[in-house]
Amino acid sequence: MTSVDTDHSQKPYVVGVDLGGTNVRAAVLERASEKIVARGHNLPSLALDGVAATAGQIALAAETALKEAGVSKADVLGVGVAVPGVVKAGEGKVMWAPNFKDQWKGVAVAQPVQDALRLPVQIGNDANLAALGEFRFGVGREVRHLAMITLGTGIGGGIIVDGKLLEGADGGAAEVGHMIVNPGGRGGRAAFGSVEGESARDAITERAARKIQEGYATTLADVVDYDRFALTPAIIAQEAQNGDQVAIEVFEETGYYLGLCVANLINILNPEMVVIGGGIAQAGELILEPIRRTAYACAVRSLSRSCRIVPADLGDNAGIFGGAALVLQGVEEI
Repeated sequence: MTSVDTDHSQKPYVVGVDLGGTNVRAAVLERASEKIVARGHNLPSLALDGVAATAGQIALAAETALKEAGVSKADVLGVGVAVPGVVKAGEGKVMWAPNFKDQWKGVAVAQPVQDALRLPVQIGNDANLAALGEFRFGVGREVRHLAMITLGTGIGGGIIVDGKLLEGADGGAAEVGHMIVNPGGRGGRAAFGSVEGESARDAITERAARKIQEGYATTLADVVDYDRFALTPAIIAQEAQNGDQVAIEVFEETGYYLGLCVANLINILNPEMVVIGGGIAQAGELILEPIRRTAYACAVRSLSRSCRIVPADLGDNAGIFGGAALVLQGVEEI
């Protein structure tokens, strides 16, 4: 959105902010060590109170992080904010964010935060910035071409091509959750048969609930007392790790559709690495193994041979590191 101070070389800190539909978190990173030196308090994002209220919370989160770090604004290069929505980064606008009041259609977010902080502010899509964070600070440090899939309530993605974040014409690139992997299949919030429809949180719990209802022998029924609404991916993962075959099958089926998505990414982008992140990725090899098996079976062999499929490294800090990476990338391009 905004240009940074051209005298940037002496500014040793950068602030990364992770905005969610419920909370906003911020941290101060030291450029030299590439480590978080202090965090602010988690604050409510006030998602249903309008853009001015949320922008104020973003600024407050950054201010509290700076206070905790004991860092002066004069030593801060800029602030990068990861936003859950379609972002037109060059204009500092959110084109669509479904979890916010009036779905935030074409609203300026960077400018009011900058006005409050008196610091340069840039914004980006949260999944895109998770990929940028992993590329700069995490598991993707050693590669130049990377794709990332984030697994949670929805499914997002980010793509790095020759060290640059792929944004697309309108800032909407890498919406991999909308890739069709099973025409006519489950929908959810995305298109019928999309990878999000088949593999996001609700698809996983629905898959398990259906098996319980169909009478499969599974400890899941006892754990949740036949209450389908009590099921979570974490509960299903725990029972799978305990050896429950139905729970294992749920992750096998989920990983199959994700693996098709990964195979398509490999065939189209020829990345050196595909990173799997987000809360559901905490299931570890339960989800990673069927993803790898399917992807390597379906992708062009000459391309998949050189592509590693790995878990994300930054965890809950992906948005914060991604915001910081966005600011640093902007500086390096000047």
